[in-house]
Amino acid sequence: MAGNGPNAILTHAQRVCRLYKRSCRVMEDWANDRAEFRFNVTMLRARFDETRKEKDMRLLAQQLIDGEKELAANIHEDPKIFKNDPGGICFRREHPVHDMLFDTYHPWERAQMREFYDNREKLKAEYDEYFEKSLSKKYKPQPNVV
Repeated sequence: MAGNGPNAILTHAQRVCRLYKRSCRVMEDWANDRAEFRFNVTMLRARFDETRKEKDMRLLAQQLIDGEKELAANIHEDPKIFKNDPGGICFRREHPVHDMLFDTYHPWERAQMREFYDNREKLKAEYDEYFEKSLSKKYKPQPNVV
């Protein structure tokens, strides 16, 4: 995944939890029905619970690496993608509406939504008053005293 900056440092427990969740998702992709999926996830949970008794971190780290390799080998060629996730059908579908666009409406259109525009004008006046009282003073640059 491309991103800005370095990757986050994950603890062993975080890596194990993420491996378990991704493994469950891969099993869901491969399952033919819900009962088969639930059975496979129960067996997977038993595999993860077996390692709780182990105290040797070198062995646990190696098991984690082996588990990640096993996951990579079993990944589905056409995974299920949720609609709002990257690659989903609704990802970035909603675009924000900028408030200044309401200023471009024709007066006849404004007349149809008179109550909305009256409330909007009041809110703009309140915001301007708030800005003058607090924000303009808070962020005013300090004069250089020599």
